[in-house]
Amino acid sequence: MTRKRHWFAWAFLAYAVIIAVVSFALVNLYTASRDRLDQAMGERLLAVAVSLAATANGELIQQPSHNHSAQAYLDILEADFIRLSQSQNLAEISLMHPDSTVIFSTNRSLKKGQPNDFWALDDGAVQAALAGVPVSTDLYLNQGYYQKSAHAPISVFDADFGEEYVVAVITVSGNAMFFDSLAQLKKGAVVTGVVVLLFLVLMGVFLYRINQSFERYQDSIHQQENLAAMGRMTAGIAHEIRNPLSIIRGAGQHLQRVLVQADIQDPVADFIPEEVDRLDHILTGYLSFGSRKDSPAEPFDLGLCLRRSVRMIHEEMQQTGVRIHVPTVLEPALVLGNSLRMQQVILNVLINARDAMPEGGDTHVALTNEGSQVVLSITDSGVGLTGVDSSRLFEPFWTSKEKGSGLGLAMSRRIVEDMNGRLTLNDRPDGPGALAEITLPVHGDGS
Repeated sequence: MTRKRHWFAWAFLAYAVIIAVVSFALVNLYTASRDRLDQAMGERLLAVAVSLAATANGELIQQPSHNHSAQAYLDILEADFIRLSQSQNLAEISLMHPDSTVIFSTNRSLKKGQPNDFWALDDGAVQAALAGVPVSTDLYLNQGYYQKSAHAPISVFDADFGEEYVVAVITVSGNAMFFDSLAQLKKGAVVTGVVVLLFLVLMGVFLYRINQSFERYQDSIHQQENLAAMGRMTAGIAHEIRNPLSIIRGAGQHLQRVLVQADIQDPVADFIPEEVDRLDHILTGYLSFGSRKDSPAEPFDLGLCLRRSVRMIHEEMQQTGVRIHVPTVLEPALVLGNSLRMQQVILNVLINARDAMPEGGDTHVALTNEGSQVVLSITDSGVGLTGVDSSRLFEPFWTSKEKGSGLGLAMSRRIVEDMNGRLTLNDRPDGPGALAEITLPVHGDGS
């Protein structure tokens, strides 16, 4: 888990760095492109304004409006401005008096003789033009729209004072298409950022799934190695175990015959050959654990198997101060499998419950029919899982016990799964202790 947390932390840090770098690059790209377009637009507007101012006749422009020659010149000049505005794709070319009133403009909203309110937005640039310096404005936002203009003065020479003075100002404004380009540039930067972010998220999900698949593959390889090791171990000792088991079984059967002949009824004597058979089945189960061979299956009553298992371990549990509580009445629960191997599962779970209560305690056993399934639950009042991932408890050779083999729960889950069931082990939801549940399908729907 610690390694996973480190992986997530490093992945998150890497993504944060990548996103920061991409965002910084996109912002710089947009800012640099906007500034360059702004500069290019300003130079273009200023060039148009200066060239028009240089060719304009200031003497005629300053003549009164009733001067026919001056008016004819202004009409020609206005027509030229209109053609130039259309050919250069400009928003506006206006000829203004120094007092900000309009002489004429290609912008229909600016009427002749009326003040140009837009000049107030370019006050600094206008004042520079009135001082005789052609200048372009900064890009600014007006009522949700970008605007940019250039102002060039038209001057005449005053022979009496020996200096030039400004008689009019030409204002040239950029077309809205230029500003749309800026908006498109900004939108493109945002869209690019979103696409990059989505790509990184998808790539992260892809890498995370690859990592999960790799971890599952590693776990599978580890489990196969454990199974192979267990197979080698059990195969090596199987022969040595089965020989004394045969002798013990024969001795138990001889003891049964002697007791029958002496007319002595002792059910404990029946346990000897039965337990030898159970040990032989356990050994067979260990030998077949890695090969997934199916064990012989037949219908049996899970309730009777439970009672028999409790009876076998009841005295041993009492000696350690553990009390087993079993319902007085257990409904018949017919399941399909191997009763001896299921008995092994129940004993393994009860032994785990006992080991979890070294100072003694209570173990409650219950059997519940749930339609097409039957659930056998074993609850103890011990220490619980103590923070251990429940999935690890079923790994072969993994154990938290000092003298444990790590095979009991692994074998138990394997046996239950061979019976198409499920074995789970979790902390109790209602207090300290653990809850083991064995869920099995009812054979023939309980018929």
